[in-house]
Parts: sequence; C-alpha cells; structure tokens
Amino acid sequence: MRRLLPLLLLVLVPAPATALADGCPPSTCGTTGSAVPGSRTLFIRPFGQQGPLQAFDLVTGARRYSLPSGYLSADGTTFASSARPKTRRTTVVRYDARTGRLRGGRSLRGRWEVAGISVDGGRVALIRSRGRATVIKVGASRNALRGLFEVEALSPDGRRVFLVHWRDNGYDLQQLDLNSRALSPTRLDDPDEKMSGTAITSVATRDGNWLLTLYAKDDTHSFVHALDLRSGLAHCVDLPLTGGLFALGSTALMLSPDEKSLYLASPYLGRLATVDLQKLELARVVRFRGLSENLVNMSIGPSAAVTPNGRMLAFSGSGSLWLYDTAYGVVRRALRSGPAIKGLGFRPDGRSLLAIRAPTTAIAFDAATGRRIG
Repeated sequence: MRRLLPLLLLVLVPAPATALADGCPPSTCGTTGSAVPGSRTLFIRPFGQQGPLQAFDLVTGARRYSLPSGYLSADGTTFASSARPKTRRTTVVRYDARTGRLRGGRSLRGRWEVAGISVDGGRVALIRSRGRATVIKVGASRNALRGLFEVEALSPDGRRVFLVHWRDNGYDLQQLDLNSRALSPTRLDDPDEKMSGTAITSVATRDGNWLLTLYAKDDTHSFVHALDLRSGLAHCVDLPLTGGLFALGSTALMLSPDEKSLYLASPYLGRLATVDLQKLELARVVRFRGLSENLVNMSIGPSAAVTPNGRMLAFSGSGSLWLYDTAYGVVRRALRSGPAIKGLGFRPDGRSLLAIRAPTTAIAFDAATGRRIG
C-alpha cells in the first residue's frame, strides 16, 4: 500500500490553511461530527479527527464543553491529550468524554505527542521522532525504532501497537509487540492481494476489535481495509465508490448499532454502500442524486448518524442532508441548501435528528419524514 506523506503531517498538525494548501481530504482535516447511537452527546471535530473536540447536547442543541486536540477512545468514554509547556516536559491528561471533566494527568520528561488510545482509554500511546528514529511509549514499555513511524491503532488489550512505517518510496504496515518488542509486518488475509492507495478516513468498532479504513486507489477506485486488531490480520473489501481524492474524502463512515454493518455515504458521488462486517463483503449499493464533485466543501467533512434501532441513517454533504431507510434501501433528501452542516446525531429516542449548522445553529428534523420540526 502507499499513502501520501503530507496526509500524515496534516494528521499530526491539523490546520485549515494547510489542508487547503496540501490537498487534504475533508474527512481528514475538515470539520466532522459523530454520535454513538442512543447517546445524548454529539462530538464535533473542527480541525480533523485528531484536532480539538466540541460536545453538543442532542436534546437541547447547546454546546456542553470543548477539549484541546487529542484522541477519543473507540468506546467514546475517554479523551486523551498532551500539552508541552516551555520546559522539556510533557503533560498527558485524560478527560471523561461524556462530561468533559478532567480525570487526571501525569508529567513526563521529554517532548511527546499522544498518538493513540486503547478502546477503554486505559492505555495511551505516545510518540516522538528525531531524524530517522521514532520512539513509541505505552505505559512502562518504551521502544526505539529506526525510521519514521505513525501509530495506527492499539489492540484491545493494549499489548500490541499497529504502525505505519514510512519509507522513501512509500510505506508499509507493521505491528509492535510490547512484551517481546518484536516488530513484524501486518499480514493480509489473502497473501496474493496487492493493495495500493491513500488512507482517507477510518472508524473503529466500539469494542476496539476492528479498525475500518477507507482507501482511495490511484485509478480512482476505493476499498475498505478491515484490520482485525485482535489477530492482526487485515482484509480488503473492494467498493463501487469511484472518484477523485476530494470526492472520496467526503465519504461518511458509520457503523450500525450492532456493529455488523458499515455504511459509507458519499454525497458527492451519489452512492451509499453497505459492507457486511461478518462476511467482510459488499452487501448493498444504493444510488441517489448527489452533489457535483466540483462543489466539494474542503472545510466541512462528512457526518453521519444512525438511530438506536438501526432503521434510519442520516448523512450530510456541505449544507445538504439525506435520510436513508436501511431496511428498504431508500434515500431521500431532507435539506437541499443553507449553511454547512458540522455534525449530526439522532436524539436518544430515535424519533428526531439534530443537525448543527455553521457556526453553531441547531435544527431538528423528524426521523421518519425528514420534516423540519425546530
């Protein structure tokens, strides 16, 4: 596989101006939103998935709290961030992502960056690089590696770190065993599979067992890289989503409440694909009238939400909103224009949908009809 190095740099230092200059997909550096089905909280990331976090109340629409740049655990309970004062030390802090309250922190010697977090927030991966060397620290384990590495994920038990190893002519995926300190390649389920492309965006299952990443190929096709974080085995699922990097980068990834299905909604491609995560194969593709690829909003990434019972899926593209009936495979457009939508979330009862429009205006829709109710 092959990624773009600027994409890594933008993940580490997200900024809107940089995103526009280097061509970072909206899903990586733009504003995105997510909400756990049945939760009362909508998380909005204004500057990409590793940037600051804003929490909105899905019932009232009010902003509840804001947190600095950092990582949110897959189960949605813990947020980890690092701060580097003028001294040569780093303060690593954890917040309760449900309330925004500080859980605790610790001061470490040296300059570190939070680079990953375990599913329950119990372990945090720290990283620092100097020249052609990278140091990975998880708890008491500290490993010095030759080369430039990026943390991709932690295993559910926190004993293995999945890494992207950057090379002069591309990259490869590797795994670091924190007990034995052994570094090994990430294996593919099909050893004959030849994958190449750029990682665009990803979502992890809430149990921390899977990392699902959307890749764009050089020939404008795409696939899902499904990495089993327990076994370390990777699988590839080809997709019918075809387009440029920016159009594919506006694809929203959303898991069904039971985490048996992955939805990929592409408003600029006019496609909604469903991947069966038990069979690891494409289950359904629905076409709808989407937006022109020439109108991709680089500052606003995609957002999607699903009802607690999994019946309705909502997704946005710039200022437009669609509702998808997951049982009948029907897509209808509920909102056609207006200020860009920063995030979506169904209220806990699943009967209505709340959308946060730029800058912070909340509007509600009936989940069944798409009619505006507030």
